Amino acid sequence: MFDRKVLEEFEAAAGRAGTTDASLDRLTTLGCGGPAALLLEIDSSEKLAAAMSVAAAHGIDWFVLGYGSNLLVADTGWDGLVIRLSGELKECKAQSGGRLECGAGASLTRAASLAAAAGLSGLEPLAGIPGSVGGAIAMNAGAWGTEIGSLAARVLLCLPGECRALEAGSLSFSYRHCELPKDSVVTRVVLALEPAEPEAVRETMAEYSRRRGDAQPSGERTCGSVFRNPSEGASAGELLDRSGCKGLEHGGASVSQVHANFIVNRGTATAADVIWLMDECRRRVHDSEGIVLEPEVRFLGDIGLAPL
Repeated sequence: MFDRKVLEEFEAAAGRAGTTDASLDRLTTLGCGGPAALLLEIDSSEKLAAAMSVAAAHGIDWFVLGYGSNLLVADTGWDGLVIRLSGELKECKAQSGGRLECGAGASLTRAASLAAAAGLSGLEPLAGIPGSVGGAIAMNAGAWGTEIGSLAARVLLCLPGECRALEAGSLSFSYRHCELPKDSVVTRVVLALEPAEPEAVRETMAEYSRRRGDAQPSGERTCGSVFRNPSEGASAGELLDRSGCKGLEHGGASVSQVHANFIVNRGTATAADVIWLMDECRRRVHDSEGIVLEPEVRFLGDIGLAPL
């Protein structure tokens, strides 16, 4: 818990009150985990840079929470600052020359819908990913052979006390990773898309949505893909399936029967339940396939996997 003086500094930087001991389970797609010491909503790049300066001055760890996908929060919570982007940092607008500028806090689904309305193609495979544009850049999110790094033209970001604009060509994108400057937060992204008929873009989006619905659990609380795909050979889902992981259960969590690389919260799952299943899945794949799966889901708080 922060002392009163530090809390006041954060609230002055953000221009609004924060929430202490803030529940994070309702803010994640998996729906479990403990609280954050402080949750702060920030609606402009300048305020974000100011809040990051406060954190740097006091040595306080921070985490930017988008739509809570791809995240597992420890049951004991996290003794740091959680930032949520709002206001202008969630706005999207089409620009001339096939460009779409998006606030980092905008959802990928909304960005794709606006692109379709503006007659811009390229985001369709990513439309169903339940995350924010900024988070997608930070982890180079991808689906169906398209990664967002290949669409990025310009990235605006904040560091403590300053904001910068970088050409995407100066950033290094790799599988589920973008090498951003240390201690930076993406605030806006300019995407380079291709002109297309809006109805054709919508039809393509609908087709990807149908394919996603057939291949992945829908209507259930998950954190998306749990493990990264190995660099070559079978996918994580195929390895988990071959190792008999589908349907495994522990506490309130289970491995999806639809796709073995998804863990489902059946209503009462704890983070510890999910970690137990991840450890068991990794052990089975290691013992049967000789491959060590690495987590794609990010951990927040005092939580982690057992060594193999």
